[in-house]
Amino acid sequence: MRQPGSTLLAAALSMALFWCAGCTVGSSGVTRMAEGVRYEGRYVNPEAYAAYLLGVEHEARGAFGEALEAYLEAHSEDPDSPEVWARIGAVRCFSREPKAGPGAARAAFERGLELDPAYYGNYLERARCAERARDFASALRDGRAAVARRPQDEPANLLVARALQELGKSAEARLWLEAYRSYQPAAVASERALQTARGPQSNQVAVPASGGNVPAAPRSGAFAELRSGRTELARQRAQIELDADPTNADAWIAALVACDALHDDLCFETTIGRLQTPSLSPSSTALGYLKELLARRAGVPLSF
Repeated sequence: MRQPGSTLLAAALSMALFWCAGCTVGSSGVTRMAEGVRYEGRYVNPEAYAAYLLGVEHEARGAFGEALEAYLEAHSEDPDSPEVWARIGAVRCFSREPKAGPGAARAAFERGLELDPAYYGNYLERARCAERARDFASALRDGRAAVARRPQDEPANLLVARALQELGKSAEARLWLEAYRSYQPAAVASERALQTARGPQSNQVAVPASGGNVPAAPRSGAFAELRSGRTELARQRAQIELDADPTNADAWIAALVACDALHDDLCFETTIGRLQTPSLSPSSTALGYLKELLARRAGVPLSF
């Protein structure tokens, strides 16, 4: 049950964005905001950051052997990272190498959970791995654990619904998806899953246009300022947009790019912690700027 390439890329990029919050320059740690709660994070050295991002790039292309090498290098530089163990387990599970597979991934997930039992990523990846092995009871258990730690996560909610259906609990799967849909913006994947759970008579349910909840146009005017070389104006505009909507991922990325271009480390570190749970995925324009930003700060070429 390996994910399609676009879904895998989105999952890998999500991991990169999450881990990015701990990768600013400094020695005293960083501040993160999650669901409106402030967390003090640990410092991650640039070498670990670069290796991790290289692993993300390989994983997104399905090059699991190269991804594993990069993640193991990231682990050697940052042995206390539960995020790295989640990626190691994921690529071991989905790799077609002779010694890979669900069994080979188990130890990585266990190590990640030992480091941080609250981090949802190891539960989600272990659930995906169990789903691949058709162990739907385990997939359901870990999927629910992932949702408990990040209720808004679409892949985790969809996995729970799939596991329920595979276990013959279609009514529960439908109720689960309807509850998720009641407080999350409509997206193609969740709408289609709900249609399937409702059965043949759900064909009249409208599905969003192709692209789901990914906006076709950028949701920040700061990108126009960046293109015109007005970097300080871009920073000011992005910060105003973030003040108005702390869930605007486009404004957050634009602000990071502007702070980086201005060589303002304090601005960059402050902005890192400002984004709350995004209301929409970043636009393609924002992702392009993010790719360039990560490549500059990591010192490695990236291809999203």
